[in-house]
Amino acid sequence: MNVRMIRLLAIWLASIALTLLSLGLFVIKAMSQIQNPLDNSKNASVEVRSFQDSRLVLSTAKVPWTVLTDKTERPSVGSTSAELVIDDRTLQFWGKLAAIDSPIGLVGFAIAETPLSLDLSPYKYIEFYARSKKPNIVYTLALKDDQADRDTGELAFDREFEVGENWTKVKLPLSSFIPMFRGRPVDGLELHRDRIQSPSFRILRSKQEASAPIPLNFDLEIGSKIYVTNKDS
Repeated sequence: MNVRMIRLLAIWLASIALTLLSLGLFVIKAMSQIQNPLDNSKNASVEVRSFQDSRLVLSTAKVPWTVLTDKTERPSVGSTSAELVIDDRTLQFWGKLAAIDSPIGLVGFAIAETPLSLDLSPYKYIEFYARSKKPNIVYTLALKDDQADRDTGELAFDREFEVGENWTKVKLPLSSFIPMFRGRPVDGLELHRDRIQSPSFRILRSKQEASAPIPLNFDLEIGSKIYVTNKDS
C-alpha cells in the first residue's frame, strides 16, 4: 500500500469519525429536548393548580327564572313591580320597590329565583360581575337548602352586596351567608352546601337606608356567568 492510498484511507476514516460524532451530538441534543414523561413537574404543577382552582360555571341564560314580588305573593297589600330580561350577555332585573308598613318596619321585596339544585360543598366562593344603574342600593344573593321548609315564613341564607354603575366583580364567601327567617337572623344554623336550592337575587326594603325613595327604582345587571370557585384572589 503506497503512501497516497494510506493518506486517502486516513482521510476517509476521519470523515466517518466526524460524521459519527456529529450524529451523536445531534441525538444527544434531540434527547435533551424531549420531555421525560416521568419528570413532568412543571406541567404537573399547572395541572394541580388548575385542579385546585377548578370552578363551576353557571350560565344565567340557560336556566329558568321566576320573578316574585310582594304584589304577586300578597296582592291585597303589595305594590312592588319587577321585570326580568335575559339574553346571552346579561340578566337584567329592574323595577320599583314598594314600602309596606309592618310590625318590623317597612317591608317590600322583589326576587329573581331559579329552581336549581346544586352541590357546592367543594367550593368556597360565589363570584359574578354586576352593576347597578341606580347607586346606593343594597342587593342580596340568597341561597336555600334542605332546611328551607318551615311552618311559616321562609328560611334562606343571605349575603348583601352593593355595586356601582360600572361592571364590578362580586366575590362572596359561602361561609359569610347568614340564615334569615321572616326578615330576621337565626342563630345556630349553617348552610348545607351540598344541598343548595333555588339561588336568587333579591332587593329587600328592609335592607335599604331609611331615607331611600318610595317607591325605590332599581336596575341590577348580572353577567351571563356565575362562578363557584376556590380561588382566593
